[in-house]
Amino acid sequence: METGIEYKSAVSVEITQRAIICMWNQLVTRILRKRMRLGLLGLIFLSLLLNAGLVSVSQADDIPGLYETEISVSTQDVEERKAALAAGMRQVLLRVSGRSIVLTITAVEEALIHPTRYVQRYLYRNRAGAGGAQEKVLWVRFDDKAINKLLRDNRMPVWGRTRPAVLMWMVVDDRQSRILLGNNDSHPAKAFISEQAQLRGIPLRWPLLDLSDQSNITPSDVWGSFEDTIIKASRRYQTEAILVGRVYKSYSGSWNVRWTLYDHGHREDWNARAETLVEILIPGVDRTASILAQRFSQVETSDQNSRVLVQVYGVKTLAAYNKTLKYLSQLAVVTKVQAHTIAPNNVIFQMNSRNGRLAVSQAVALGHTLIEKVVRTPTPVLPRASTVPKQPVAKVGVDLVYHLIQ
Repeated sequence: METGIEYKSAVSVEITQRAIICMWNQLVTRILRKRMRLGLLGLIFLSLLLNAGLVSVSQADDIPGLYETEISVSTQDVEERKAALAAGMRQVLLRVSGRSIVLTITAVEEALIHPTRYVQRYLYRNRAGAGGAQEKVLWVRFDDKAINKLLRDNRMPVWGRTRPAVLMWMVVDDRQSRILLGNNDSHPAKAFISEQAQLRGIPLRWPLLDLSDQSNITPSDVWGSFEDTIIKASRRYQTEAILVGRVYKSYSGSWNVRWTLYDHGHREDWNARAETLVEILIPGVDRTASILAQRFSQVETSDQNSRVLVQVYGVKTLAAYNKTLKYLSQLAVVTKVQAHTIAPNNVIFQMNSRNGRLAVSQAVALGHTLIEKVVRTPTPVLPRASTVPKQPVAKVGVDLVYHLIQ
């Protein structure tokens, strides 16, 4: 059973650190919003804050080609092409929904019998395979609207292209050596994990293992699951989640792995065993994708299509307006967006959103276009006795308030 277990060994430390980070974030936000002229010393100061990890900006990526895939083929035979299209459609359904259970739904199984109904375009081409040899592949782009409709009709979520980045710490012990894998390594384990993460649409980061990492963490820290050390060393990468894997080969020759996923104050642990290295690693990536999809995507239904008002400050030019409108329109949870109220320094956008305000808030939080704006309620000034009070001006109640990042 997959359960979220809150890690408590560093709770008090974490609360203090988050408070400090919050204070620095507010300071930097004020500086940026007021467009202060920082000068060289100011830029150096901000750079030091970022490098020290005092300013926390979680990283997320826009995944390109969510509805595209490549399948290895040997010929252009019709039957082989149909099988390749079905295999590619399975990959896309897994990637877009984030749920492995999607392939067990009867209606989806029936749709996979006729994959051409969901294909937008396909072509044959060559790519470099193992050892640099050329191999023939079938490249396919599926119709995003048709795929999304198939998922929604069967109460499956549609996970947008903006997704949480995951930092991967992995130690491999093959009974000859124990190594911590980094960004520049060419170990087979790294290749297997990176390829599967790409197939599942997970933005994966590998540590640089530079002097900074070497001074903060060791292979023994990762192997021993020293939680505080791992979390502290991970802060510089500012990812939404941290995945830790300890892989080792047993006396019998089989492979074992202990996984730990840290995600916003929660920790999940699980173990696995298999005869080969690839069999032991791929399910770990799949389970990570399922956990993150459960958190960042929701089942969308028509009765949850509600109106959300979003106020965006910093929209002072036509270019800024178009940028904001285009960004909001491309959010996977938004079905319609239009300007509601236009003011000299801000615009209120009215949108129809699947799953309402929460879904919009989560989607925007993963992007790099809007930053949440803290709205302060001004202290009311009481009128003088001789002053005739003015009639109150009706204000539009908004659901979310942001500032456009220029």
